Amino acid sequence: MSGEEPVERYDVVVIGDVFWDIATMPIEDFPERDRQIGCEFMLTIGGQAGNCAAACASLGLRTALICKTGDDMLSGWVLAELQKLGADCFAGVTEKEELRRPGITVSIAFEDGSRSMLSDRGANLELEEEDVNFELLRKTRFVMRAGHWNTEGLFQANEKILRFAQSAGVYTGVDIGWSAYLGWTAHARQTVFDLLSSTDFLFVNEAEIKGLSGKAERGGAHDLLDAGCKNVIVHRGADGSAWVTKDFKISCPAFDVEPISPTGVGDVFNAGFIYAFLTGQDAKECLRFANACAATHISRKRRRNVFPTLTEVEKLYKKK
Repeated sequence: MSGEEPVERYDVVVIGDVFWDIATMPIEDFPERDRQIGCEFMLTIGGQAGNCAAACASLGLRTALICKTGDDMLSGWVLAELQKLGADCFAGVTEKEELRRPGITVSIAFEDGSRSMLSDRGANLELEEEDVNFELLRKTRFVMRAGHWNTEGLFQANEKILRFAQSAGVYTGVDIGWSAYLGWTAHARQTVFDLLSSTDFLFVNEAEIKGLSGKAERGGAHDLLDAGCKNVIVHRGADGSAWVTKDFKISCPAFDVEPISPTGVGDVFNAGFIYAFLTGQDAKECLRFANACAATHISRKRRRNVFPTLTEVEKLYKKK
């Protein structure tokens, strides 16, 4: 759909990275060097933006995704799967021959609920300001900038994009993810601090807070608020989640489920939070609904692109 004029209003526009994920079912541990073990693989949509857009669409939000891909079979598959889930994809195609593929991630899940990942950013590196249709941003309620570190081509435009959205009365969200390529250098951290004054909701986990601020969650979250961010939403994994502002801090416990497929769970949490916020839920219920989305996603065996539906999430969410 690249190049087409948007003709409808969206609930959420997600801007960022798209990956083709190769994820394992949980294994006990890595094999020894020069050894081989058997495991079961799942091929799925990936990337923070790709997962968030898929999850938003699956929950019933009118969703658009702005991204960059190649013109290869893998790119076509990822976009087709996103569109099957209901996300409208405004995808540019890179002209660099060496990057004409989507990002690719191999995600290894372990039986204790943890994971390890190997990633190649591919065409995501070429996502630039010219790929962003600013008129599309006027026709939404929430702009989500996801996959910051995987889309360096947008570093200079991030603040402009978010400020434009806010000037149109649109809520803005950012999920930076883990800085696997740049590390937590002063320059890398500054690329995030530069856009915090234009960020309504910053989605981070405890390790990312420490990477950004050098402090644990309690002090680190307030440093991010002091830098201009209005709300810090903290992913705490098995400990649930938190919403921190200068005026209050609310925590919500996780649902007790068996972790099977951890890949993309944080992105699904973000989608659940956006859904609950846009439907007028209070702070505690936004966190609880997002936790229910994450729990639904992490606790099932996925052999195809299956993201939580509203009906599935409500079954868990309504349990006392």
